[in-house]
Amino acid sequence: MIKKLVIVAIILVGLIVGYNLVLQILEAAKSGEHLSEALEAVYRLEIKNKELKKRLENIQSAQFIEEGARDKLGLAKAGETVVIIPEEKIKQVLGSSSSATVISWPNWLGWWKVFFH
Repeated sequence: MIKKLVIVAIILVGLIVGYNLVLQILEAAKSGEHLSEALEAVYRLEIKNKELKKRLENIQSAQFIEEGARDKLGLAKAGETVVIIPEEKIKQVLGSSSSATVISWPNWLGWWKVFFH
């Protein structure tokens, strides 16, 4: 009788230890996944950081500042002439007219035309 209780107790302890072992293995696997996700995120952020540093260098360059002054402020170097073309002339040359109408379809009809016409 005591042998049976000892065997049952050993089996019960073995099951509890095995269950806890399986839980620890699963936690370790999840930790590995979290670690790899974190490493991927760090890698993407490092790439983005390098791109932003390159962009910052470009923005701080004299050429970028000069282009901004020319495009946005209409400034020119000595000896250059700034030419501003009116919008009406641009539209006339390009053949664009303001009388063009925009057809607005209901959303469902637009999708219907995309897939079935």
